[in-house]
Amino acid sequence: HWRGWEAGLRDRDPAALAAARERLEWQIRYYSYLQWIADEQWQRARMEAAPMGVFGDFPFMVSSHSADVWARQHEFDLDSSVGTPPDAFSATGQDWGLPAYRWDVVAANDYDWLRERTRRSADLYDGFRIDHLIGFYRTFVRRPDGSAGFIPGDEWAQRAQGERLLSVFSEGGASLIGEDLGTVPDFLRVSLAERGIPGMKVMRWERNWHAAGHPFHDVTAYPEVSVATSGTHDTETMAEWWDGASLEERQALLALPVLRDSGLSAEDSFSNRTRDVLLEALF
Repeated sequence: HWRGWEAGLRDRDPAALAAARERLEWQIRYYSYLQWIADEQWQRARMEAAPMGVFGDFPFMVSSHSADVWARQHEFDLDSSVGTPPDAFSATGQDWGLPAYRWDVVAANDYDWLRERTRRSADLYDGFRIDHLIGFYRTFVRRPDGSAGFIPGDEWAQRAQGERLLSVFSEGGASLIGEDLGTVPDFLRVSLAERGIPGMKVMRWERNWHAAGHPFHDVTAYPEVSVATSGTHDTETMAEWWDGASLEERQALLALPVLRDSGLSAEDSFSNRTRDVLLEALF
């Protein structure tokens, strides 16, 4: 970890950095060259993929080990960590072990680092998914003394910060998707709708959890401006989900009007036909 480096490099003393640049000049050139080659290959792949677009991810946080945190130590609370409060998915909440933004300092710098990330993402992708979007509105911070809470603390400040950041993310010109899954306040989806930014609808989770049998929501009733998917990077593949689902769960899915006459049977194992029918329903 860079916090264990000798003081000059750890604290980014100009003389120490200059000496390191001179000492490591050829290694710096070599890795710069590798990144140059990789970037050329990436852009060529994007060009050859056209008219298909390539979507990337805009991670909410970065590791304390990262060059970004080392270069911008003043913008992070290195002794606190980010996570989630207790909710329906975890009785104790989550602690991700990642350093918290010092949002007051980030704002005072006019979000310049996040602007740089936005511009770079727009160079790499036709669009990108804003990971854990609610975290940019309000970050759940766990402190060394055991206390925890949201920053900012009140709803007005949370919405103001999040909507300011949505404007920043839009500046690069790439298309945006807001990852709005899990337990989120109502104002998050209002913010997205007002700006025409799609949220996410994951078919296997879009159910009426308060009704008997947990019926699936009709996919044709999803908001027009949304990204409909069968799963995410945190779930099983569509094939694994189908083959692992109970007969009752499959029957509930196939009861949807868009799937009722598909010819699929809840007793069928996953096949190319299953895949195509479910994807057509999502489309």
